[in-house]
Amino acid sequence: MYKIMIECLGVAPDSGPQAAIDIEQEFRIHRTWHERPSCTYANGKLLLIARNDFDADGMALLDEFWDCLAAYLGEHGPMHILGVEQV
Repeated sequence: MYKIMIECLGVAPDSGPQAAIDIEQEFRIHRTWHERPSCTYANGKLLLIARNDFDADGMALLDEFWDCLAAYLGEHGPMHILGVEQV
């Protein structure tokens, strides 16, 4: 199992908190192959943490996070994989 942490920068404070809620719910309800999703907003950044058993480099989660950001935010800054650890 891999624990993956991804951040998205440049998120506006007027939309960030709700986007975090919406994205976490999107993963909990519709993208259940990623376990224990958590999405939080602070200081212009969204942080998504999730676990799965297939994404050793974090790119699959990054791609799906990108899709969610496009749907729920539209405009945002760069995204970075902060870490992938085997748990």
